[in-house]
Amino acid sequence: MRQFRNDYSEGAAPEILDALFRTNAQQTPGYGEDEFCAAAADLIRATCGQPDAFVKFIPGGTAANILAISALTDEFEGPVLAADAHPTIHETGAIEGTGRRLLATRDPFGILTPQEAERVWRVMTSGGCHTTRPGMIYFSNTTEFGHAYTQAEFDALCDWAQSHDLAVYVDGARMASALTSPGCDLTLEHLAARADAFTLGGTKAGMLFGEALVVNPRSNRAKRAIDRIPYLTKRAGLLNAKGRLMGVQYQAAFTAPTGGGTMDAPYWRYAAQSNACAAALASGLQDAGFELYLDVTGNQQFVWATREQAARFAEACGAETMVAEDPTGADRVVVRFVTSWATCMDDCEELIEFARTL
Repeated sequence: MRQFRNDYSEGAAPEILDALFRTNAQQTPGYGEDEFCAAAADLIRATCGQPDAFVKFIPGGTAANILAISALTDEFEGPVLAADAHPTIHETGAIEGTGRRLLATRDPFGILTPQEAERVWRVMTSGGCHTTRPGMIYFSNTTEFGHAYTQAEFDALCDWAQSHDLAVYVDGARMASALTSPGCDLTLEHLAARADAFTLGGTKAGMLFGEALVVNPRSNRAKRAIDRIPYLTKRAGLLNAKGRLMGVQYQAAFTAPTGGGTMDAPYWRYAAQSNACAAALASGLQDAGFELYLDVTGNQQFVWATREQAARFAEACGAETMVAEDPTGADRVVVRFVTSWATCMDDCEELIEFARTL
């Protein structure tokens, strides 16, 4: 049975591998100073509708978060983010390692809200120089629990941040899934116009590795970040000598086929396919008698299961188990299933048929 553990277990989408193969023998300058990175950056700027945006290709998601947060803030500042945000639970103190303190809200499921951000702001500014000063807000799209922000939710966060002179950073490790999810009314163009910085994840979107860090020079914080990022990248050991490999992949991912529109590019097409498979899987698991933990539309799906069922799922398809408070008191756990660019409907149907036997 195909694995549903994560969305980066496979290698790369065919268009990506083909581009890497075709350009393999070409010689280019190192460290991303090559024609492929330049062309990929131009494609991203055009897709975002931000011709002046700064684009930097970073090997991984945690590295991109380290660079963005440390570039957008001072040493005595930190990001306001949800308690279940990726840096607070899955990055092993990487952000704190830069001297920035994480300022977590009490928002559930990783969904940052202006109300909780305001509470944290008041607490952290009440002590003057004795407390860490908020310098930005961080949220991922989709969130750790698969929520895709609506335009209204996104604008409310941007409005709140702007009123407090804070930078806005969106971790887009699964941005492709978020913006192609059913019912999503938030566009990349709108997001890029309001956020100071964001990433367009490649690792979880059909590439071998790589994240595109995009900074819009819309504010003083963003302009300063653009100046700082190259130095911070080198100091952190994240400047890839063969940076052209990320440029090749992003150029292929954001190039639409002849006659196709922007959303026909592999980056978006595979994400929509992954989301469709996840939706079919969620529906099938419900039909098989499993209760959804959350109603989400991206490529992550979560269901309640007994511990025995969870162990069987893990053995069969690698699905991960999460501990959550069971409102029924039955001591159930949550099982997470993740689809990828390579998942097809037959894979989902096989898993659904297996679920019917549990």
